[in-house]
Amino acid sequence: MLSGARLLLADRDERAASAAAEALLNHGVAHVHTVGSTAAFLEAGRRPPSAVRAWDIAVWDTGLGGDDDALTEFLDQWYAQNPGVPVVVTDETPSTRRALAALRGRAADMVERDDLPGLVAAVTRARHATPAPPAPVPEQKRVSMLVIGAHPDDVEIGAGGVIHLRADDGWDITVLTLSHGAGGGDPERRGDEAQRAAQIMGARLVMEDLPDGSMTDDSATVRIIERTVAEARPDVVLVHSDSDTHQDHRAVHRATLVACRRVPRLACYQSPSATVSYHPNRFVGLSESDLEAKLAAIRAHGSQSGSRWYLDEDLLRSTARYWGRFSQARYAEPLEVIRDATPLGFFAGDHA
Repeated sequence: MLSGARLLLADRDERAASAAAEALLNHGVAHVHTVGSTAAFLEAGRRPPSAVRAWDIAVWDTGLGGDDDALTEFLDQWYAQNPGVPVVVTDETPSTRRALAALRGRAADMVERDDLPGLVAAVTRARHATPAPPAPVPEQKRVSMLVIGAHPDDVEIGAGGVIHLRADDGWDITVLTLSHGAGGGDPERRGDEAQRAAQIMGARLVMEDLPDGSMTDDSATVRIIERTVAEARPDVVLVHSDSDTHQDHRAVHRATLVACRRVPRLACYQSPSATVSYHPNRFVGLSESDLEAKLAAIRAHGSQSGSRWYLDEDLLRSTARYWGRFSQARYAEPLEVIRDATPLGFFAGDHA
């Protein structure tokens, strides 16, 4: 899989760099060039050694310096200089926070620095996954969208109109709800309500059974989301924003960023518990039928509609009308785009 690859590797320790280079060469890499600083790494990216015509992949050690924002900025600089050359990031003790910074910078993967088998596997995946050049989605392929929520009714409130709109456009829509909402009522009834709501919107429902009220963004949650990602193979993912006062929503957001690290387009919808830090930058225009389908899907959650202020239909309609002022439609739903790794911007048809 790595046969003939030309690789640039940066590490703060010469012995660690030599061990990593040896492991990669033993798995078919044709040439490894090692450097010991960020400046040397970027310079080698601009001017490969005479023995190398161009880089196929790069590996960079976070120990070379900088905080999370600096990591994202560095990766942006690399890709501006070397489009199409993926970077695998290594870290002494990878954390969720550091992994999210790497993902925001479009790193191909992050692995523990001393895990040489893991490094080889990550480099292999990154090289295999990198198209040359990136191709648009074939016309005959139906676009797939995955919408993820912590509880029954979350996705309906945040993106019910978008789901119905895209289903009408012929997209394959999967709704992943990570709990049965036991904290808000009978879980069996809430599961039945979620199924009816998905049918109204034109989506397929997948329900998991994480604990309502105490979800985490640990590896177990990531693996649960990854199962549906592997099955649905989404081109687009929508999920809660991190700017949210509900702890389950924040946990699901963070776990989704990791589980969907290879999905090219990811955006966040607005929940009733979103804070003023939620900053939408795309507004999807909705027709009257899209809005009515959203309201009908929310009405399907009968166990909640009489007791939740944020399910009031007048409020939902007026909210959609408010966001419509940022689009060319009467109604709209807002999205906070986190990643849109397509040549022209997949969300460009909506309004910024």
